Amino acid sequence: MRISRRNVKSANAPVTDAPKCAQCGSTSLKRVQATFPVKFGGKLAGRRVDVYRVEMDKCRHCAAFTPTSQGKAKIKRCTKKGIEFFLEHLR
Repeated sequence: MRISRRNVKSANAPVTDAPKCAQCGSTSLKRVQATFPVKFGGKLAGRRVDVYRVEMDKCRHCAAFTPTSQGKAKIKRCTKKGIEFFLEHLR
C-alpha cells in the first residue's frame, strides 16, 4: 500500500505570491469564466467582438473582473482574428 503526501502551504509562505485585485488590492479572488467585450477604434470604430469563456479572477470584495494570463492570451488571439475577419469582409 502506498501513502501519498499532500502539499500543504506553510504558514510562513510569502503573501506576495497571491494575485491581487487591480481596484481594491484584495487577495480574495474567485476564478470564473466570463464573456469579455472588446471594442474597436479607428477604421473599425463601432464594431465589437465578444470573447467567450475567458478565465478571469473575480474579486469577492468589489466584484471587479481581471483576466488571468491565460485569459489575456485568449483575448489577444481572438481580437487578432476579429480584426482580420472585419477587414476582410468589410471592403
